[in-house]
Amino acid sequence: MPAHSEDFPWPSYYRNYNFFESRMRAHNKITDVEASGDGFYVLTTTAGDTIRVFICECYSFGVAEYHEANEKLGKLNAIIINSNWCGYSYECKKHCRDDEVGLFDIRDFMAALNCDAPWNYLNESDKEYFQQNGWL
Repeated sequence: MPAHSEDFPWPSYYRNYNFFESRMRAHNKITDVEASGDGFYVLTTTAGDTIRVFICECYSFGVAEYHEANEKLGKLNAIIINSNWCGYSYECKKHCRDDEVGLFDIRDFMAALNCDAPWNYLNESDKEYFQQNGWL
């Protein structure tokens, strides 16, 4: 469900990605940041890998939104929820993780970039929920 937009791809309400871009350019695992518009980025890592990232502002990002984003943008490697008042469901986090796609807020994405398999990164809250539900 989009926060402020009825249309896909539920871009940031203010369409301001300066914070994300500055954090990525300063991250020691990222060598290139390519903006493709409407919150879609291709990042290049120091290992030479590319990460296809979609930054969205969706009030409640779930499995249906995940499938729609992949349908419209192609295979993604990471999805970042760009707002403090928006979030994702744990079920979607698990679904994405099973597809080797990370679902994060910006803070967790920055931490995940330091992992060999970024899509597996879980913050403490996610980890607790996954353990309680037998997903770990």
